[in-house]
Amino acid sequence: MDLKKLAASAVLVMTASVSFAQGAAPIQLTLTSSGPNMLGTTFERSVTGLFVDVFSFLPPIVSGTVSVSLVPLDTSVSFFAALLNNEGFSKFPEDGPPTFMFQSIVNATVPLSLTVFGYAGNPLTLTDASGRYSGSVQVLTVTPIPEPETYALMMAGLLALGAIKRRSVRRGANAA
Repeated sequence: MDLKKLAASAVLVMTASVSFAQGAAPIQLTLTSSGPNMLGTTFERSVTGLFVDVFSFLPPIVSGTVSVSLVPLDTSVSFFAALLNNEGFSKFPEDGPPTFMFQSIVNATVPLSLTVFGYAGNPLTLTDASGRYSGSVQVLTVTPIPEPETYALMMAGLLALGAIKRRSVRRGANAA
């Protein structure tokens, strides 16, 4: 690995961390039905230099397998990391094609969010350039299935209510 590339990557990561810490306004995207148990959306972004794009989704709470695909539309755009619900995924330029794809399983405890870290420009000379990329987010949703303990607790509650009702009916009959 070339030392210049490693140094440039380190500078980009540190700068992105600082930019991300300052907070970027989230870009709102709507997941629409794209089939049975499928939600999805596509988007396109114009970027220049170092960028950190933060996306939030409607509906915010989903549960299932999320597939993300990020495709540079210009040769100047490259990705080096992404966060999906605070789970990190990294990509190094040597990893092969410029497309950045990953999957994660999410549950409905926190709103769905995606953060993309990248650079538009020449990474060797650190010369910024304008570029574009597109993205696709697909969610294969799962319907929560109650645990057997849930059914057992529900049955115990119904039996207890039946016993209380039966007891109150008997008391009423004995009082008369």
